[in-house]
Amino acid sequence: MKCQEGKIGKPKGPLKVRCGNVTLPIYRGKSKGYDFFTLAYYEGGKRIRRTFSKLQDAKIEAEKAAVRIENGQRDILRLASSDAQDYALALKELQPTGVPLHAAIREYVAAVQYLQAMPGVSLLTAVQNYVTRHNGINSSMAVSEIVQELLAARKQDGVSVRYQQTLRSHLTRFSKAFICPIGSVHAKAIEEWIRGMGLSGRSRNNIRVSLITLFSFARDAGYLPKGEPTEAEGLSVAKDKGGKIGIFAPDQLKTLLYGTEQRKPTPENILYLALGAFTGARSAELIRLEWSEIRLSRNVIEIAADKAKTATRRLIPIPPNLARWLAAYSKEKGRVFVSEKAADRTIDYAKAQKITWPNNVLRHSFASYRLAATQDAAKTALELGNSPNILFKNYRELVTENDAEMWFDISPPL
Repeated sequence: MKCQEGKIGKPKGPLKVRCGNVTLPIYRGKSKGYDFFTLAYYEGGKRIRRTFSKLQDAKIEAEKAAVRIENGQRDILRLASSDAQDYALALKELQPTGVPLHAAIREYVAAVQYLQAMPGVSLLTAVQNYVTRHNGINSSMAVSEIVQELLAARKQDGVSVRYQQTLRSHLTRFSKAFICPIGSVHAKAIEEWIRGMGLSGRSRNNIRVSLITLFSFARDAGYLPKGEPTEAEGLSVAKDKGGKIGIFAPDQLKTLLYGTEQRKPTPENILYLALGAFTGARSAELIRLEWSEIRLSRNVIEIAADKAKTATRRLIPIPPNLARWLAAYSKEKGRVFVSEKAADRTIDYAKAQKITWPNNVLRHSFASYRLAATQDAAKTALELGNSPNILFKNYRELVTENDAEMWFDISPPL
């Protein structure tokens, strides 16, 4: 196609390049003493603006663009009658959506390409399935709001204070890191966040459990699709190498129970230390214990199913030395510990005595000394509410029978 050029309209107007019905202007300008030439036009619905230092270059590019635009218009005009009819019908079908034809085609092609991995599944079937699964799902609910709902629900359920504190610690950090709707949180991002904290394998796994709790709660509450695994469930389990457990030596426990000249234990401190050291009950189980469950006449303590971590009732024998510590409380009623802060206050007391308090130290100590005394892993594990495997993995430290005898001989001072 041959193009023409010239000035149309005013003599000082822009140079025009014409090809068929398409005319493109070239504007002359000057900057810092140098001439430049600007070509401006629309193509494919977009405004294009190009600048050249030489007029000839601008003319060549104008001719190319004019030819492209002219040919494109002719292709549209040369539609066969059937194609023109299809075009008109397509526009009519799309009119209620307000989506341009080219955009609809682009999205359709992309969707069909995704479905190539599932032969025989139509785009409509896939959309219908998606709508069915997500109908009524409010995945735009913010992570922080769901965390607050979960914490409130668990408090209402009456779970232990320690468990509430653990959830709050893990999930508050998570909600601060993910300030977004829960539906937009993906496993890969969670993995990167957990790994970035530089925690031990056990700590990472503990956070993973809390996140599974959060996402399962969100699914049950209608914030995530029901019947589908959540992003948290896809998190990998970290390798837990474990670590050396910490226990008290008999002399350390004596110091805590008897006190020193500088500081004496409170009755609450003594009760918490004695019950924990000579029964191995979990902190949460101790805090929820009632005097009616301490059967001094039968020398057993009942850990009710609704208070046990494993939701299984068990009986813990009361050794003779613990019976002597509890003798003064034979007529007490109600909760053994009136405050849920009894554990925290006892730990503070130990620190004031310059005695380090390792994690779960009373339970670890009992398991180690009790196993040495009985030489029976199954019996000791049953009293702890665990399996023998868990006993050896998490709670046992090697001590001698003589150490165990000294431990279970600690009684109230005369």
